[in-house]
Amino acid sequence: MSSDEQHCTSCGSAYAILEEDRAFYATVSPVLAGTTAIIPSPTLCPDCRQQRRLAWRNERTIYQRTCDLCKKNIVSSHHPDHPYPVHCVQCWWGDGWDPHSYGLPFDSQQPFFEQFLDLQRRVPQLSMQNDEGITSMNSEYCYDISRCKNCYRIIGSWFLEDCMYSLCVNHSKDLVDCNTVSENCEMVYESLDSQHLYHCQYVQNCENCSDCFFGIDLKGCSDCIACVGLRQKRFCLWNEQLTEEEFRTRTAGINPGSWAQVRQLREKFDAWSLQFPRLYANLQNCEGCSGNNLFNCKDVRGWSIFNAEACKYVDRSDGPVHSYDIINTGGPQWCYDCVTPDESYRTHFSTWCWKCKNVMLSDNCHSCESCLGCIGLKRAKYCILNKQYTKEEYERLALQIIRSLEAEGAWGGHLPITHSPYAYNESAAMDYYPLTEKEVTRRGWNWRQNLPYTTGKQTVEWDQVPDAIRDVPDTFTQEILSCTTCGKNFKVVEKELAFLRSMPAPIPRQCFDCRHLARFRRKTPTHIWTRPCDSCGKQLESTYAPGRPEKVYCEECILREVY
Repeated sequence: MSSDEQHCTSCGSAYAILEEDRAFYATVSPVLAGTTAIIPSPTLCPDCRQQRRLAWRNERTIYQRTCDLCKKNIVSSHHPDHPYPVHCVQCWWGDGWDPHSYGLPFDSQQPFFEQFLDLQRRVPQLSMQNDEGITSMNSEYCYDISRCKNCYRIIGSWFLEDCMYSLCVNHSKDLVDCNTVSENCEMVYESLDSQHLYHCQYVQNCENCSDCFFGIDLKGCSDCIACVGLRQKRFCLWNEQLTEEEFRTRTAGINPGSWAQVRQLREKFDAWSLQFPRLYANLQNCEGCSGNNLFNCKDVRGWSIFNAEACKYVDRSDGPVHSYDIINTGGPQWCYDCVTPDESYRTHFSTWCWKCKNVMLSDNCHSCESCLGCIGLKRAKYCILNKQYTKEEYERLALQIIRSLEAEGAWGGHLPITHSPYAYNESAAMDYYPLTEKEVTRRGWNWRQNLPYTTGKQTVEWDQVPDAIRDVPDTFTQEILSCTTCGKNFKVVEKELAFLRSMPAPIPRQCFDCRHLARFRRKTPTHIWTRPCDSCGKQLESTYAPGRPEKVYCEECILREVY
């Protein structure tokens, strides 16, 4: 397959544009007034394109502020000093305001993005990107969720019940501190990149497992502790097959609710597990795929995706089809370079546009069709900068705007980072592409001082906290703790304490943010390298970078190891 090598206009790195990519861009290019406005090949590399999208997501920084419509106190991902109004979830989704009233006529003498920014400063923003009180219940502290019940600090997930502190978890219940754990999982703690789990802790790349404690690449296993690469096994300890009686006897002294024991076991397991080869990629029920942590996918290049087909450069998604360059979404079709285009069709360069069709360069529009540069519209059609037009007027003016963007070299990509309502260090881009304040401001992006956390307010020191969860009193939820990594204060809430007791699992010593980042770093990057199989030398496309400590094998070689 022929390809053209290009160099990123931001970082300078080389990347390839394939024939299939050009065919995709041509297929999704909008047709306006009988003219196809061809979407050009991207001028940014896949990493820089992803960074730009992630900068539009503030997943974990929450502020207290007032709803600018009903005046009640609310939680919000938007800082109180932002110039635009912010409405609570019920007010924003309600009929008490009209987004069309903020409409602006397009001025051909001004750059389009300047006019979009002017509109953005006027239109109310949604306080927290969720559907609390609509299809979700008792989940107001969650970001980018839908169809959730009794959830807390969940990010980018749907169809959940009684889950906490997790990212990209779907169709499950009773998950805490997990990342990409989905598909009918229940009672899972501190686990990654797995599906169909029951009562498991500290596992990664596992499937159809129950009652497992510290494991990597386990399939169909139960009652296994500290094991790697096992298939259809039970009663194994450090990969040694035992009888049930031997297993119960030798594991009787292991207390999963003890912080000291878990920490010691973690250190030993991490070092011990490096002797076992890792499969070059975790691809379950996949065909023609590359990337990592793909489940039930066909012809997909991406990361942490379930049930996808014909997609490239996709991360953290469920059910995308024929889509490129999207992040954290469910059910989009033929979408390109978007943040969370849930259940949308042919929607491009937009954020939070759900159930939309032929929408471009827009923010938080829902059930809309044929809109360009709009913010906050619902069930609208043929609008530009929130102003209503006829079909003929819309297509003529939209084509004129695209031509002006082409002349500026600004057509064909997502809304710029400079227009994000979030500072870079508030955004998810900081997780994937960490930068210093100096680096951020040098690029002309925003940085926020004084993020909303406290230090030095703890009411108890760690040497006073019981080691075992069974010894922690009910009153512990009243205590203020100090993160052992960053020093930020945090608390263990009542529901969390009940879950930790039920597993059992010890009181975490890190705050929510540091636990999230620690899990994130246990995953491989969203980048693909060409490297050899460490057994047969076959060239692989893998998210394990050359030089990492793990031994990485192709599928044929790994099968010889585990069967």
